[in-house]
Amino acid sequence: AVEAELSRAPVEPAPLMKVPLRILGVVARHYIALESDRGLVLMDQRAAHERVLYERMLDAAEKASASSQRLLLPETVELSARDAQFVREQIETLAKLGVGLSEFGEQTFLLDALPPFAGGMEARRFVLELIDDLKAAGQSVNSNRLTEQMIARTICHRAVNAGDSISEPELEKLVEDLRRCAMPYTCPNGRPTLIEINERELARKFGRSV
Repeated sequence: AVEAELSRAPVEPAPLMKVPLRILGVVARHYIALESDRGLVLMDQRAAHERVLYERMLDAAEKASASSQRLLLPETVELSARDAQFVREQIETLAKLGVGLSEFGEQTFLLDALPPFAGGMEARRFVLELIDDLKAAGQSVNSNRLTEQMIARTICHRAVNAGDSISEPELEKLVEDLRRCAMPYTCPNGRPTLIEINERELARKFGRSV
């Protein structure tokens, strides 16, 4: 009797990213239409790319353990007197984030290194935004959490723009990269990367019986 009950227990469907997906095309320049054995799937191209980049960069930041990438040409960063004093007090925290800053004058600092995940961003702008984040965080600053925030901000400058045309092989790679993510169903800001419309829902919308 127990075995009979177990045999009648509903079987949980496989997670969406565990089933085969076939690319059908692009809809409204923003969404990739895919077909599964359960129905239709729409993927937000930019949200998916943001998720893939975010996890790659977070992984790199964790493995790097506050390693830095030296700038080919160090830059000077001039600050207000108040911000300069604040930065002096935060030099160690900035170093933990992979930012190389040293005093170069009363209100001037020399920037010679950035964390690996910041590659490609304008160096001075990155540091000024990071200082603003440190000031906002105040006494509750946590370098790990701040790293996540900076990565989330950084990827906004790197992710493909909505409507950018990418080839079918690139679309297929994006789908496969998303499959490998720990949290593939939302972008770093919580927006969905995928929407599934199963066969039953499609039939209902067309007034058909399943």
